[in-house]
Amino acid sequence: MLRRHFLRRSALVIGTLAVLAASPISAARAASPAESFVSEMGDKAIGILSNHALGPADKQAQFRTLFLQNFDTDTIGSFVLGRYKRAATPEQIATFNKLYAEDIVQTYNRRLSVYSGEIFQVTGSQVQGDETLVRSQVLGTKGRPATHVEWRLGGAPGNFKVIDVVIENLSMRQAQRDDFASVIGSRGLDGLIAALQRKVGSAAR
Repeated sequence: MLRRHFLRRSALVIGTLAVLAASPISAARAASPAESFVSEMGDKAIGILSNHALGPADKQAQFRTLFLQNFDTDTIGSFVLGRYKRAATPEQIATFNKLYAEDIVQTYNRRLSVYSGEIFQVTGSQVQGDETLVRSQVLGTKGRPATHVEWRLGGAPGNFKVIDVVIENLSMRQAQRDDFASVIGSRGLDGLIAALQRKVGSAAR
């Protein structure tokens, strides 16, 4: 079983991600191509969430498609594996990438119920070498403070992909890299893959 600490940190990052994707978008601020990409991703998530004709299984399937279309899971998975990727076989890498993506999708789907009217606003963007950083904030309800979120994008306009999400200075990929490294260090990559397989179950087979 994956460590409880890992599960808590992953749930924090991905659970907040689910709130962001399910939040109304401030269309007026989405000016640059990168900002529009993030806003449009949220619009599509809203469409799925608000479509009452879809059952739970259909919603999960559509969110899986949305996630895989907009997140570069291979690049994120490569970063998360870090130095352990060098000793991994192509089969191990392919299996890990599939399970890792499915784990995020399932967690994302389970946590959509946390949405309670938060407002998502894109506040700016900045090109940083080969990447683009899009800044945003989630305005809480009932007096809760705003949550600051940064979306790190790879690629160029028309081909953007999310390669990291940083929530209040907590990087999704760095947190998972740290936690996966601990599991691999004690159980090996096959041990991590087995743990992920048990967690996601038959949906990833």
